[in-house]
Amino acid sequence: MRNILKLSASLFIIAAVSGAILGMVYTATKEPIARQVKEEEEKAMKDIFPKATNFRLITGEDNYIYNEVHSKDKLIGYAIDASEQGFSSIIKIKAGLTLDKTIKDIKIVKQGETPGLGTRIEDKKFTDQFFSKTLKQVLLKKDSRKGTIDALTGATISSRAVSEAVQKSITEFLKIERK
Repeated sequence: MRNILKLSASLFIIAAVSGAILGMVYTATKEPIARQVKEEEEKAMKDIFPKATNFRLITGEDNYIYNEVHSKDKLIGYAIDASEQGFSSIIKIKAGLTLDKTIKDIKIVKQGETPGLGTRIEDKKFTDQFFSKTLKQVLLKKDSRKGTIDALTGATISSRAVSEAVQKSITEFLKIERK
């Protein structure tokens, strides 16, 4: 009985110390990680809109958040966030819309898909397919006769996730913007 109490006490102390260390590491890394995520998103917006001079964060109805993109105080487009579950991770995307609501470009901000297959969603060959597309065109050819996006061989789920994320996000944005 005494042995069990000793082992339990030892285990409790080890767990408490480990928990405290983990808490300290989390606290120390929280701000740098948040800053890095913000920098990556800003870089994605700058890549989509190279002529932009500022991005204005807008909170619409239902707390929908998007960025108005300005060049010398003139509105030139919108940067919206999109995300969807892919094959093995949640894929986060920045989509740029022009004033006429066509896609200027998309950038994959975060993904953890299968290396060599799903990770190819970041390749320009795939993302360039979204250029100048409207909401109704952002479908995989595999899923619809009206589709214009070719899925990546061996990565259909990841391709579909990107297409659906962009489509859902633009739909939400247009609902908010019309109000």
